[in-house]
Amino acid sequence: MRSILPWKDMAELKNYVGPEHYARLRANRHGCFELPGGSVLLLFRYCDVTGADQKDDRICVYCSEQALIYLCDNARCASLAAQTDETAGPFQQLLDFFLALTADDFDALDKLEEEITGLEDYLITAIRPEKSFSGKIITLRRQLLALKRYYEQLSFVIHTLTENIALPKDLLKHYSGLRRRIDRLFDSVLHLREYITQVREAYQAQIDIEQNQLMKVFTVITAVFLPLTLIVGWYGMNFNIPEYAWRFGYPYVIILSAVVCSVCFLYFRRKKWF
Repeated sequence: MRSILPWKDMAELKNYVGPEHYARLRANRHGCFELPGGSVLLLFRYCDVTGADQKDDRICVYCSEQALIYLCDNARCASLAAQTDETAGPFQQLLDFFLALTADDFDALDKLEEEITGLEDYLITAIRPEKSFSGKIITLRRQLLALKRYYEQLSFVIHTLTENIALPKDLLKHYSGLRRRIDRLFDSVLHLREYITQVREAYQAQIDIEQNQLMKVFTVITAVFLPLTLIVGWYGMNFNIPEYAWRFGYPYVIILSAVVCSVCFLYFRRKKWF
């Protein structure tokens, strides 16, 4: 018997799992619990790998040799559960559900990697990255964090199921393969998180270089005009300076200032300081 129920009908499970595990069902975010009679209770939160569905949907599955009951409000999960072969045993249907749930995840993670690679290529080739670049990195980091938590809890549930639950012997090998698949997905997400962190650090380094370049320009400008400050201070003293009485004193100071600035400018230019 297979049933797919919305969360509002969760009281239907109370007769199957008992009051103690029913309380866990209401309180826990994820878990895998062995029940009397060889039945199991699985609880996890579904995350859309593509990032299109941002909702954090709780999924609960009760599985025994006689019954398979799903509690979920997510349309995709309910559809995948309904597509499994109802003539197969409950544990086989549960295996098929998880295989279908993760079937396209590697392709979705490949697309995420391509998107991150595109951001990296843009960062390398762009003279000045757009302000929206930082927002894209933040969005990808949040998406990867949600996927990390998703596969982390899914890995915990499946590991507990394969190591501590008495599964049918003919399915144990297939459940072990499912466990390895989820572990690879989890490792892929960790790799992508490291990758996006490297891109973010490269972006921050690019911003720092631009700021340093700007400060360098200001420093050169200050250094060029600093001698003028000395000249102004020199001729601003209250002493009888001979140039005051010289008819060419004013043009002399102008030419002197221009020559000093030009010499400083050419010197800094030759040193490639800007």
